[in-house]
Amino acid sequence: MFENTKPGLPDPMNLLKLAADSDHSPDKIDVGLGVYRDENGEYYEFRAKKLLAAERADHDYGPTTGNPKFNRLARELLFGEQSSVLQKVGDSLNKYAEMWLNVSKQICTVQTLSGTGANHLAALFLSRTARDNGRMPRVYLGTPGWGNHDPLFSLPGFDVVKYQYYDFENRCVDFESVMTAVNGADHGSIFVLQACCHNPTAADPSKEEWKTLAMAMKARNHFPVFDVAYMGLGGGLAEDAYAVRLFAEMGFEMAACQSFAKNFGLYGERVGALHVVCHDGKIAQNVEGQLRNLIRWEFSSSPLYGARLVTAILGNAHLKIAWQKELEEIRERLASTRSQLVNAFTQLQVG
Repeated sequence: MFENTKPGLPDPMNLLKLAADSDHSPDKIDVGLGVYRDENGEYYEFRAKKLLAAERADHDYGPTTGNPKFNRLARELLFGEQSSVLQKVGDSLNKYAEMWLNVSKQICTVQTLSGTGANHLAALFLSRTARDNGRMPRVYLGTPGWGNHDPLFSLPGFDVVKYQYYDFENRCVDFESVMTAVNGADHGSIFVLQACCHNPTAADPSKEEWKTLAMAMKARNHFPVFDVAYMGLGGGLAEDAYAVRLFAEMGFEMAACQSFAKNFGLYGERVGALHVVCHDGKIAQNVEGQLRNLIRWEFSSSPLYGARLVTAILGNAHLKIAWQKELEEIRERLASTRSQLVNAFTQLQVG
């Protein structure tokens, strides 16, 4: 059965982690995986995470598409509570559908296995939709980028095209290259975009560049897939969601893959959400049904604990404010640490 099985491709991040773990130097600093750590290099425990420790939570199965309250709160956090695409559905959906189908006016939301699971589910759903429409669009990825995007979209059969995203000489977004890719791609192509804290370059488009990019993509009917892995750790919650909210208000059909690994410290709990913005609530209801099928066939339902924690914090005004303040402290410390690192390297080069 398995005699002709080829070796798996090496995982650079896993190899780096193994090398770091095997180094027992007391001066070692692990800068590989994206995990926020304290001054002692230990895993940082968000203060709000102690909230559920005293609760007697059950371990029953959750709904296939996730906790409806979690989905709603995740949607409001990303798109903004006052977003026009978040207004409640009208008569086209009944009260039961609104509660359990996780559908707002134009968006359906399902819980996923963190951001990676959201990207995978989006890619799988889009590939099935494309085949139903009789045309597989190309998927465009900027380089360098997150290593998982390529296999996640190649696996369901997309032809992945790469373009230069980063200008190494000037250390900024190569926006001319980005626009060349957008304007040169066939109408209706898919562009995977990182909303903030670009991995691995940390270079994000400016607000004006996002606007220019959005207008160009709109003119060519491109479909954006936003990966939102670090919301709140760049410029702030609203600032980091700027691109997603801009595209939504401009009337794009699009997908947004949201992770709570970094901004809640829930790396191993696999807490995420996939949001699909549609033209109206009825379409969103149909999309939710297709996503529910895919989730059921692949992993049945998402983990409970992390989603319960996010729901408890985002659903409580006082706890949400406390979490936002803690997130701001972390963001400021990250910026300070980076500055210290740059200064240290600069001094080494001068010396």
